[in-house]
Amino acid sequence: MFEVLLLFPVLLIATLSFFVLGPTVTVRQNVQHAAEEAAREIAKKTGTQTTTIIATDVVNEVISVHSLSLATPGVRVDVWEYDDVGNTVIQTPLGDLGVLPAPADPVGFNDPDQVIVQVTIEVDSTPIPNVLSNMKFDVSGRYLVHRATAFRDSYLPTP
Repeated sequence: MFEVLLLFPVLLIATLSFFVLGPTVTVRQNVQHAAEEAAREIAKKTGTQTTTIIATDVVNEVISVHSLSLATPGVRVDVWEYDDVGNTVIQTPLGDLGVLPAPADPVGFNDPDQVIVQVTIEVDSTPIPNVLSNMKFDVSGRYLVHRATAFRDSYLPTP
C-alpha cells in the first residue's frame, strides 16, 4: 500500500503530461508544415496570384485540422519577400495583428529570390489542454512559432 501511495502522484503527473505533450507536438508539427508549405507555394506564384491569397489559402488549409484559421484570435502569419524589381523588402502580415507581437526581421535576407514565412500560433488558441496548470506547469501565454524559407524558380540556373 505504501508503494502505491508513493508512486501514484508520479504516475498521475506522467499520465497527465501525455495529455499536454501529445497535442503540443501535433500542433507544433502542423505549424511547421504550414510555414514550409506557404513559403513553397508563395515562391511558385505566377501571374496575378498575390502573396496574401496564397498564404491565406495554404495556412488555413493546413491548420484547419485543429479547427484554426487566420480568423482565429492568436494566429498570425508574416511573409517577407522582395518586390518585382528586387530592390525593396515587402513584409505582409496576416491574421491576428493586435494581440501577437510583431516578429523580428529575418537576418541574412538578401536574396531577391528568397521568400520567408513565419507562422505564429498562441497556445491558448489551440486545442492543447492545460491540465497541469494546478501543478505549476502552465502552457498558456506561450507561442508556437516556425519560420521557413523557400527560393523562387528563377534562383536555379537555366539550362
